[in-house]
Amino acid sequence: MVSLNDHEAAELRERLRAVPAAAEETIAVSVNASSSVTFTPMEKAAVVEVLDTWLEQLGPAGIGNGPAELREVLEGELEGKQ
Repeated sequence: MVSLNDHEAAELRERLRAVPAAAEETIAVSVNASSSVTFTPMEKAAVVEVLDTWLEQLGPAGIGNGPAELREVLEGELEGKQ
């Protein structure tokens, strides 16, 4: 399980809002229910794309540990299904 701090989670949700068919709605439902987030394969790909862009813009130090770990986990899951 990957944990994001409040700032990281807010930034990720904001970035996901700008991407059609991304996983922001899934995250919003999970936050409201105080549960973990489970993404579909399509949502995982969208989140990885958003995280890649975030990483390109701010570099490893700017993205934070939580989002970097999430990116790594999701990429691994996507590669494992191919």
